[in-house]
Amino acid sequence: MNRRHALKLGLLGPGALWPAAATAQDDFGRSARRPVDDLPRPRRTSTADDSLRIDGEPLGDPDRTPAVDNLDVPPANFGTETGHSWRSFDIARYTSRAASAENPRPQNAIVEWIFRRTGSAIWHGDRIAVLSAGRAQLRAYHNARVLDIVQDYVERFTRATADVLSVRVRFVTAQDPRWRYAVHGRLKRIGTGPQGQQLWTVTPDEANLIRSQMQLYQGFRLLADKTVRMMNGQTMTMETADLIDYVSGLQSEGATGAGQQPRADKLKEGVTLRFSPLLTYDGDALDAAIDLRSTTIRRLIRTKVMAQREVGPTDVTIDVPEASETRLNQIVDQWPLGRTLLIAAGITPGILQEKAGFLNLRVPGMVPTDTELLVFLDVEPVRESVRPAPRRPAPSDRDRPLDEFDLDEPDLDREPPPRVSTRGRFD
Repeated sequence: MNRRHALKLGLLGPGALWPAAATAQDDFGRSARRPVDDLPRPRRTSTADDSLRIDGEPLGDPDRTPAVDNLDVPPANFGTETGHSWRSFDIARYTSRAASAENPRPQNAIVEWIFRRTGSAIWHGDRIAVLSAGRAQLRAYHNARVLDIVQDYVERFTRATADVLSVRVRFVTAQDPRWRYAVHGRLKRIGTGPQGQQLWTVTPDEANLIRSQMQLYQGFRLLADKTVRMMNGQTMTMETADLIDYVSGLQSEGATGAGQQPRADKLKEGVTLRFSPLLTYDGDALDAAIDLRSTTIRRLIRTKVMAQREVGPTDVTIDVPEASETRLNQIVDQWPLGRTLLIAAGITPGILQEKAGFLNLRVPGMVPTDTELLVFLDVEPVRESVRPAPRRPAPSDRDRPLDEFDLDEPDLDREPPPRVSTRGRFD
């Protein structure tokens, strides 16, 4: 029995979830989106009057997010579209937990995930459509199928099995790609990237075995290992990078007669991961939006340029960087919890390592050529149990008649009677 069926059997009271302002969205995690016509319908259908009924009386459906009647109407002077309707959702419980000084607009994450699923074109076409989110409410105006998708994703935020996730990220460089030889049969392939990146899932024990074999036989280097806690559906950014000094060009000095002088700048080499995990409704898997970029400064090529100088030589040496970048911008669907996601991000020769070789000669065989960047990702829900505060009886309770007490609610302040074991002793 999944969570939806359990809610239907155990909860008969009506629930409520409602709406409100969206900001401009970037393309994070949207490269894998599909047209809404190709998407499967959510596992649940809903209309404005959907509900459970007993003896013909509506009781409310605990498995859906109902709409507030007085909010599901268009604003004044709003042009209507045939087949479109308003639906509103209460997101205050989620945003109140996710809001912080660093993240003042947590509702943007809900809008971004809806856009990843539906794409943005259906919200900006010829027909009027609305998707707006504030701290308390999210409102949508579209056809019934799109509104069901919106509702499905809102519930994954507001009714998640866990609000907080523990994410462990490890960046590893392997000396060459031959580490696959003994472990390839243990890898379960789940996707590929636009530049030949590969994605697999493995058990945590198999992931440890892979890292051990890299270390013992092929050589590897751990660039970063960090565990963070984050809210379900939000986005974390992790970066490990080095700054490389180089001469980018010329600049005019303020002093009179100095002329043009070399201009010093910095290049950034390293790995940047933007990661947004979202639990499924049943909490046994997650979808993850991954934006992984790696930048390698392979070398600085020196060249001379003519400079306007009154003092000193007229030719100045500047640097022309030889840089390469790989990017994986993808959504991983239905990633089972309890399995490690392994990403082979491509060949990045000598990333975050010395590349000049012996005596800066760059002799073949003495400079890195086949360095492969790997990312290990583990996600676990953080189960937070909150114990309710005990009910403290008023001083006059002992004087009240017994029939005035609510006997269905236990008094947590009173010690329970001792249990008698079968041996006649108090436990």
